[in-house]
Amino acid sequence: MLIRLARPLGLAALALSLAFVASAPARADAVSEGRELIRSMGGTVIAILADKGLPKAQREERFRTIYRANFDHPVIAEYVMGPSWKSASPQERTEFLGLFETYVAKVYAAQLSTYSGEKFEVTGGEADGAGAIITSRIVDSKAGRTVDIKWRLRRSAGTLKVRDVLIENLSMSLNQRREFASVGQRGGGTPASLIAAMRGKIAQLDK
Repeated sequence: MLIRLARPLGLAALALSLAFVASAPARADAVSEGRELIRSMGGTVIAILADKGLPKAQREERFRTIYRANFDHPVIAEYVMGPSWKSASPQERTEFLGLFETYVAKVYAAQLSTYSGEKFEVTGGEADGAGAIITSRIVDSKAGRTVDIKWRLRRSAGTLKVRDVLIENLSMSLNQRREFASVGQRGGGTPASLIAAMRGKIAQLDK
């Protein structure tokens, strides 16, 4: 990820990343629906992590599937790309969307490879404008540490999607935006430079 997390933070990476504020019709059941979404996603990720014999490529593909199903990818990718999104051509936007999805799947699959039984718990939730904020935590009994995680959800096409993940109140999407902005500026801050930076990060993860 863009910030290096200690192993107890690793399970938070099932958040697989990232992002933002939007507006959509609110529903009274957003909190209960959000709690179930996060609880179900956490259970799915833990099952993948527990399968130590799963090949790397399959593990990455399963993380990609989870990300597609539960995160608002277009909104997240646009936020991470930053101001360059407005000047990007349709082809550049499409390329960045695909690369960012690949990056998310690879980075979290790699970071979570050291999972060793930490527990993930959903602890609460509250309405948040057009969506909900769901609270959870990772409990690492071996290290005697608890890590608090908040999930910001909004509706997309009628379905709740994750827009941002905050680990100990630190926004993962904001960190990703800052990192890519920093790298992209070295190439002039153009869409092409950000796409090149994304390709470079993916290449590093494949080593």
